[in-house]
Amino acid sequence: MSSLPKTKRDAADALRRTIRGIEEAASPEQPRLPLGVSRIDRALPGGGLRLGCIHEVAGDEAATGFCAALLALALAAGPPGGKLLWLARGDDLYAPGLVRYGIEAGQLLVVSGLRRQEDMLWAMEEALRCRAVRGVV
Repeated sequence: MSSLPKTKRDAADALRRTIRGIEEAASPEQPRLPLGVSRIDRALPGGGLRLGCIHEVAGDEAATGFCAALLALALAAGPPGGKLLWLARGDDLYAPGLVRYGIEAGQLLVVSGLRRQEDMLWAMEEALRCRAVRGVV
């Protein structure tokens, strides 16, 4: 009997298991942030998002709300005093609207007017070096 995958789905599943094993071996003890949705948490290695790592969320407007909810979870899970950095090209972020996700104005740092992608990436990289920053959007 051949050990080769029978379908593309089998091949993709095998690749996911291999990648998960590599990721888990790199830092098995790193704390996780469960999302509170059992179906999603079961699908994530270790039952949640690994803390201290970069996670990318891509999508439309709904993805922005999802990011806000994730960041609120990250703030609640960490020690008091953490900050979130929100990077924006314009000035269209309505910060009071984030309160319904659990993000208070005092926890939010907004940098707007970043027109060039290089400037946005630089600001993100610098913020991620700071332990007080729990997340960057």
